Amino acid sequence: MPDLTRTDVIKILAVTENARLAGVDLSGLDLSSLNMSHADLIRANLSHTNLTRAYLRAACLEEANLEGATLSCANLKEANLKGANLTNAVLTDAIMTDANLFGAKLDGAKTAGATGMTD
Repeated sequence: MPDLTRTDVIKILAVTENARLAGVDLSGLDLSSLNMSHADLIRANLSHTNLTRAYLRAACLEEANLEGATLSCANLKEANLKGANLTNAVLTDAIMTDANLFGAKLDGAKTAGATGMTD
């Protein structure tokens, strides 16, 4: 069960720049279209979370669990995904320009149309 609800996350984002959600369980939530730029999501559990069209520019997702997450059309420009688990994640048409994917697990990830992805 997630630690927070979508409403809780919206409230945090509304009052806090660079929201600190490190280590928080947000698994399975619908966080689509939220502006989470510069958020601290280090080691957060975002497995099976809907992040479609989410704005995660320069967010820190280092070692985050994004297994099975949907990030279609999400803006991950300059995001830190170092060591993140993106196994079976959907990154279709995501903006990945200058994202740090060092050590990220991308097994089974769908990356068609994602910009900034290198082979």
